[in-house]
Amino acid sequence: MRFAIVASLAFVGAALAVPLQAEKRSLITDVGNVIAELEAGLGVTEVTEKLDELLGGGLTKLEDALGVTFAEYALGLLEDGAEPGTVQAIGEAIAMLEDGMGVTAVNEFLDETTGGAITSIEDALGVTDVLEALGLA
Repeated sequence: MRFAIVASLAFVGAALAVPLQAEKRSLITDVGNVIAELEAGLGVTEVTEKLDELLGGGLTKLEDALGVTFAEYALGLLEDGAEPGTVQAIGEAIAMLEDGMGVTAVNEFLDETTGGAITSIEDALGVTDVLEALGLA
């Protein structure tokens, strides 16, 4: 009887956790998709508006730290010859930070996703403290 109760609670807990993980992954995927639209030629204004909406208006502090809009920054990376998917990975990394993932985990994600081309979100964005730049610190 006790086993059945414990098993039932474990099952319910697992079932409730799935939508939360899917929701977090959804934001990261959505941000990545918006950045991919930039790579495909969507205008800076449209991309900036979509990103700002997805991130709940939190893009402003990062843009202040960068000195340009994030979309303009991303376009600059593309013009400088960034590999396909690199800009998308940076956008996804920012969404991961907004979702509460730690900087170390985000750096590991970037290193793996970009094949070692980017090993630090701070270096990629040119800021000394990315959490402060995003207004998360």
